Amino acid sequence: MERLRGLEAALKELKYDGLNPNHYQLSRIQGLLEEDELVLSELSAAEDALISSAYLEAIADLMLGRTRHSSVEVYLNYQRERPNHFNQVVNHAIRYIDNPEHALALARPQFSDYNNLRVAYKRLADKSAYAVNLPVISPDRPSLRVGMTDARVPLLRQHLQQTIPTAHADLYDQALSDLVKEFQSQQGLEADGIAGPQTIARFNRTPEDDLKVVKVNLERWRRLNPSITESRVIANIPSATLEYYQDNQLILSTRTQVGRKDRKTPLMISEISHFTLNPTWTIPPTIYRNDKLPAIQNNPDYLQSNRLTVLDTQGNRLDPELIDWSNPGAIILRQSAGPHNALGQVVIRFPNQQSIYLHDTPNQRLFDRQQRFFSSGCIRVEDATQLVTLLLESTQSAQATQFDSLLSSGVTRNVNIADPVTIILGYWTLRADENGDIHIYTDIYELDAVLLSALNT
Repeated sequence: MERLRGLEAALKELKYDGLNPNHYQLSRIQGLLEEDELVLSELSAAEDALISSAYLEAIADLMLGRTRHSSVEVYLNYQRERPNHFNQVVNHAIRYIDNPEHALALARPQFSDYNNLRVAYKRLADKSAYAVNLPVISPDRPSLRVGMTDARVPLLRQHLQQTIPTAHADLYDQALSDLVKEFQSQQGLEADGIAGPQTIARFNRTPEDDLKVVKVNLERWRRLNPSITESRVIANIPSATLEYYQDNQLILSTRTQVGRKDRKTPLMISEISHFTLNPTWTIPPTIYRNDKLPAIQNNPDYLQSNRLTVLDTQGNRLDPELIDWSNPGAIILRQSAGPHNALGQVVIRFPNQQSIYLHDTPNQRLFDRQQRFFSSGCIRVEDATQLVTLLLESTQSAQATQFDSLLSSGVTRNVNIADPVTIILGYWTLRADENGDIHIYTDIYELDAVLLSALNT
């Protein structure tokens, strides 16, 4: 009886994981608990199997993600064999079979990002139940700027819980613009104080909308749970940020620039294996075709000003003056090492078939933008040299003490890391702090709705 009551209590808590407790025979269990103990002690084999299966499924969904077998948001993994997760689930279920509440609690991802999202889910569920219905602001009108008068301004003030002035109620003044800037910053938008379509759309979000986003991001953490190692680098694409953890302690948090919508950064799990110091840059075929070749055709000095060398497919240097740039044939462009190089001073490499890597960049000013979707797929890292230094030191690599001199030499060379470090190129469109306050990021690749549909299936 107590074991079944414990399972009932544990299943009820799954709603705060964004999971539907009724997927795990909750109604059947509640029906059994209403019967007397004599009947309960003589559960049929079918009922016992049904409840055991639900118990196992709940543990599996918490440990591995409910959508783990779906084809959405597949993380590319070229490095390591994945463990037998089924045995892991079964062993966990057996170990804690007499305490289902404890079993499910420990099956959840055991790190703060997940726990904070559960707190946020509880808060939003309460808001959803008791929220005051705020007016919808029309997004299909000109952007609101300081000095404009518009009938939507009082509606905007209501959303911001600002007192509506008796005079000039329709005036979009500087004070209101400053409040909009704060809101934009919290929402991961460009904080320019202009209430345009994207900003208005965020104002029109309801607690129910935010609950859906929390729900899919909880699932993302569950799906990645088996890959979260104590030391790891996690690059989040929607927030364009990177975090390095050593022994589960945050060591470095920095900004990045990630792939734009038409040249996506792929979702990936791998292991950092080595670094290239003072790299040259061989222009990838897509960037050559779409960007560099048109630029060369429009500007005869482009090659020289960007320090680009022309090579044949065997690596032999060619004279650019002898090439018909309207039909150049099979050639390779390579940029020499140096402060001008698009990869900056360091490249962080990890095995993958798509030639994706992290790298430094001379274009530092773009890190100051709130939304940083600028690259062609690879990830530009602010303070990339600091990240490499920390990785070399933490893994006790032989070159850790030589890093500065190797970098200042200007010589292109590869440096191995002593112990490979897990790297995850992930996709989280919402984050919560320990109080459950949420910070939303732009769903740049529009993946939320697809995962939500798979989760609800």
